[in-house]
Amino acid sequence: MDRSLQDTAVSVSVVTADDIEQKPDAGTVADMLQGIPNVLFTNNVDAPIIRGIDTKGPIVKGNAYLAKPIPRATISVDGRYLNPSELDYGAASMWDVDSIEVFRGPQTTTQGAHSMAGAVIVNTKDPTFTQELAGQVLYGSYEKKRVSFMANGPIMQDLAARFAFDYSGRETFIDYTNPAFTARDMDQDFRDINARMKLLWEPGEIPGLQAKLTYSRTQIKRPSDEAATYPYDNLENETVYVDSVRTRTDTGIFDLKYDFGNDVVLRNQLQYSDGTYDFTFAEPFSGLASRDYENLSNEFRVNFGNEDSVWSGVAGIYYSNDRAHNKFNNVLGSADADLTHQSVGIFSEVNWRLAERWALTGGLRYQNDRIGHDGVSSYVPGVRHDYEKTFDAILPSISLAYDVTDDFTVGGLISRGYLPGGTGVNFHGGEYYTFDEETAWNYELFARANLLDNRLSITGNLFYTRYKGSQRSVTDYLPDGRPFGSIIINADRADAYGLELSADYQVLDNLRLRGGLGLLRTDITRFADYRGNAFEGKEFAKAPGYMFNVGADWDVTDTFRVSGDLRFTDDYFSNDINEIDYRVGSYYIANVRMSYKPTENYEIFAFANNIFDNRAPIQKSFDRMANKPSASIIAPREIGIGMKVSF
Repeated sequence: MDRSLQDTAVSVSVVTADDIEQKPDAGTVADMLQGIPNVLFTNNVDAPIIRGIDTKGPIVKGNAYLAKPIPRATISVDGRYLNPSELDYGAASMWDVDSIEVFRGPQTTTQGAHSMAGAVIVNTKDPTFTQELAGQVLYGSYEKKRVSFMANGPIMQDLAARFAFDYSGRETFIDYTNPAFTARDMDQDFRDINARMKLLWEPGEIPGLQAKLTYSRTQIKRPSDEAATYPYDNLENETVYVDSVRTRTDTGIFDLKYDFGNDVVLRNQLQYSDGTYDFTFAEPFSGLASRDYENLSNEFRVNFGNEDSVWSGVAGIYYSNDRAHNKFNNVLGSADADLTHQSVGIFSEVNWRLAERWALTGGLRYQNDRIGHDGVSSYVPGVRHDYEKTFDAILPSISLAYDVTDDFTVGGLISRGYLPGGTGVNFHGGEYYTFDEETAWNYELFARANLLDNRLSITGNLFYTRYKGSQRSVTDYLPDGRPFGSIIINADRADAYGLELSADYQVLDNLRLRGGLGLLRTDITRFADYRGNAFEGKEFAKAPGYMFNVGADWDVTDTFRVSGDLRFTDDYFSNDINEIDYRVGSYYIANVRMSYKPTENYEIFAFANNIFDNRAPIQKSFDRMANKPSASIIAPREIGIGMKVSF
């Protein structure tokens, strides 16, 4: 639904096309979302943490391949939800993107049933009937390279096309120093390829009808991890091996829209995607884990009314059939399983302008999920695991807003979140186990203000979320007491509360200031794992107490611009048990960019990320092969230059 930030109750940050164009070194969604309040990235090959909730779901690497991970946030590109393989490794390119919307807190009514932590909506640019060409090249530290191209224009009177291509890559900044390192023949560099073709048909003889066909391909190659062993600032790792990951996804999307011209619009989106995920184990655990996956989904919805209507809203039905075949084989074990997830959602949201200054919005979704797992594993010899269970939930939301003035709105909202349960392998007991669904009730107060003749915009959300049956990943152990992988256990109760505050101030016509603040407190209230480890009173893993960012964009002249930003993150723990050895200290990152644009069609730019070369750890663990602590760290100082042209 189209609505302004002023009329949006949920906590949301919007990244515009201009913001993206001003940051050409940001190749992926992860690069672009750095610094958004209460959104945290703790690895160069990982999904975001929103309000202390890991969006890729509770399963960590040791057990992820023996179960069906369900992300805790919906991250979508042009309406298609990224699967766990894409989500983990940052598949969404920022080239030719129109906007990104980052929703925090449960968005289950209309943004997807499993958006427990939030939703990230990426909208790429659609074809237009104006001829356009654009290109970009970039070169930076660690052999960073990026080449991007876009072509757009009419093919026939009623048919337009848009093609976008983006390649980016770099070398790893980690030096593997162990003489016994086994993966020297495995490329540890990063490579991303994204290609997208869109066709838009708007027949003149059928006013209001629009049809759009999208095909995209994404290919990713990178190491499974990019970490340094202690001392971290040497950018060295003494481990014996690092594994390698490759993914490929092909997607087709058919959008059909009909506008009746009376504020009623019908839309249907049909999607099909398939792909492969290959995880190659280096010696001494040589082997391959592969996943072949496909998804078919359809969403039909009707929108009615507009922002000025007394009644407006949306209603629809969503269906998804997701299938994956997992094969896993290395010296430690093997598995072969078919994993299925069928999902049906019936949803609606209605806004009622009940008085001149009051608006009431109510949403409701009925969600049904059928989870299946059929396969065998050497970890449970002689047993075929045939699991199928259906989960369903009623997911309401309600908000009330009051316009104190035309430029100042306050209100409150209540929403419910949900994530279905599932199954996995318990290494220590040599058996399959199951876990239950997770639910959450979320309560928020919000304020929106446009001040100083709309030159200053302020948004704020104060929230409290209570989780029931919170799915927590805990360390699994072999019978001899050695840690080995992880399992999922439902915590009876967990709580999170905090604040998101953002401000954007156009101080002068050529000077813009911006900033954001995130406050977060988390508490695992009732929970103990099967070994008796008590988690009560512990903070969520990767949940900093506060984070803030400040930035500025200064048009020094009509052709020369300077921009910069500073981000600070408070300390946090790397795991739910809050082990002090794996506590991450507070850290900061500063970046600066300059651009020279002598004509409307030509621009030269330069950038310096992490200009003070801060190499602080951002996620800690223990590397058994190196027998010492290991950490993902802030990427070291990166300097680069580039050029953009458009016609």
